Amino acid sequence: MNHSILSALLLSATVQGAIGQVPAPPDDTVIARVEVSGIALGRLSPGLRQDLDASIGSPYAAESAAALAARIEQEQPEFVAAVRAAPLDPDGGIELIFMVARISGDRDLESNINARYMVEDVEITGVPETGFSPALRADIHALTGQRLDPGKADEIQRRMEGELPGYDVYRRIERGSERGRIRLSFHAERKPWIPFTGDPSRFAYHSRQGFGALFEMPAVVWNNNRFAVGSAFHQQDDLIERYSGFRLSYENRMAGTERLGLRVEFSRFGQKWRRVTLLALETAPDGPEAYRTRQTFEPAVTFAFSPELRVRAGASFTNLESHSKSPDSETIGVGLLSIHYEHGGDGDSGHGVEAAYEVRTATSRLESDLIYTRHFGEVNYEYERGDSAVEASVFVGRISGRAPLFERFSLGNTSTLRGWNKFDIAPAGGDRVAHHSLEYRFHGFAVFYDLGSVWDPGAEATIRVASGFGFHDDAFTITVGFPINSESVRPILMAKVVF
Repeated sequence: MNHSILSALLLSATVQGAIGQVPAPPDDTVIARVEVSGIALGRLSPGLRQDLDASIGSPYAAESAAALAARIEQEQPEFVAAVRAAPLDPDGGIELIFMVARISGDRDLESNINARYMVEDVEITGVPETGFSPALRADIHALTGQRLDPGKADEIQRRMEGELPGYDVYRRIERGSERGRIRLSFHAERKPWIPFTGDPSRFAYHSRQGFGALFEMPAVVWNNNRFAVGSAFHQQDDLIERYSGFRLSYENRMAGTERLGLRVEFSRFGQKWRRVTLLALETAPDGPEAYRTRQTFEPAVTFAFSPELRVRAGASFTNLESHSKSPDSETIGVGLLSIHYEHGGDGDSGHGVEAAYEVRTATSRLESDLIYTRHFGEVNYEYERGDSAVEASVFVGRISGRAPLFERFSLGNTSTLRGWNKFDIAPAGGDRVAHHSLEYRFHGFAVFYDLGSVWDPGAEATIRVASGFGFHDDAFTITVGFPINSESVRPILMAKVVF
């Protein structure tokens, strides 16, 4: 059973039982069945398993049931156990259920644990305690002897991160020396200068474009190495093409020093094209060609000047099998260089800034059949205060030469010009792009305003505007967008799930 679901059941039984909303069965009611949920029976000692089995057929006694739950907790210090007695019809007996959940790292359980547990001790690990201000140290130790207040613990965790730039702070709960008590620890860990670059799995829906998904299997991570396998199914939210296939990646974020990282990726995708895109390509004989498959090998090296600023350099080799003249193909050899800056804010300021610039150049020196240069730059800003958040972003791009379709720009998906359909704007993409977005959120409910343009050299750059509303958070967004300066203001429904 999922830990979050199990925790919710456990807490419901624990809290409701404590306040009398779940009436306990009368003593002497016969126990007809015993079940342990949330932990494998093999993890319990033979003696405890024997005593659990021996309670079947005996009269129910609340104190005896609580004692068995306490023994489970004593044998498994990382878990909390609660008892629930459910009537069994028609014989009038009861089923005794011991619901067990891990308390460490479970935020659903932690957010309600103050209904039952007292903080016995607070520990700081990873850095010397003297590294914090006297006021913060006093507030940390003031948690001792009190029931855990998750809001206060969150505040202290943020303050610790504010006084420790370059560190992540994690919170952990462990069993105390006595039943009903816990130990709270804050662990500070230095942030890696080069983060892993794997994309989270996500599912996207656009009412004019359909469904698409990207999946990344649980990555194999050891020390500072990471190996990942990903796949795509009818994905077309980010490119003009709709593609399906797989990718493999390996990266090392500390190649001898924390300043140096290595990454190698191989991918192979098959493409399907909208008819409107193929028609647009037919009317542009000097433009790019559609392809049936796209296979890419991309090695790269990253150098970090600091945890906030890093530069990436590498190459990308792509083979494109022709859509109409298979098995003919084109080879694209690209040299790439990018710079990335990210600043998450100081303390409780709530400000976050991210900026990036990338240039990709395909040259004959890399045996490329197409010659082009692609520039792309973006800046994102976020400000959070309490339950409110403001996000602003801007990006621009320019291509010179003849670039393949996967390099061309587009607008009008679940992230840009929300309310427009990219196949109505530029069905074959464009060599120029500019976009700006502004969004305000309160308790996750959002309103936004987008404007942008995508065009080719020599053509007029038409500015398009979109606005709308929805619910947005890190894992799930649902949005209704409207094209403001369109002849037909037809709403578009979009949804995205990140997991």
